[in-house]
Amino acid sequence: MSRAGLTFQQILASLTTNPAARFGDSAHRGRVASGMDADLVILSADPALASTAFAKVRYTIRAGKIIYQSK
Repeated sequence: MSRAGLTFQQILASLTTNPAARFGDSAHRGRVASGMDADLVILSADPALASTAFAKVRYTIRAGKIIYQSK
């Protein structure tokens, strides 16, 4: 996506707020805030520094439980 010219903010929005808005659920999903439903992905590196960090998932958390952990 960065090679296509998207900024970090545009890439992040394409993974978070945009899908929530597209599917009409932005009142409950798409951002981390009190009272929101959230599945979280914890990355091993800072995606603001290198977009390849999006492929380096350390943890995935759904409903407060770790459902994926890298080895």
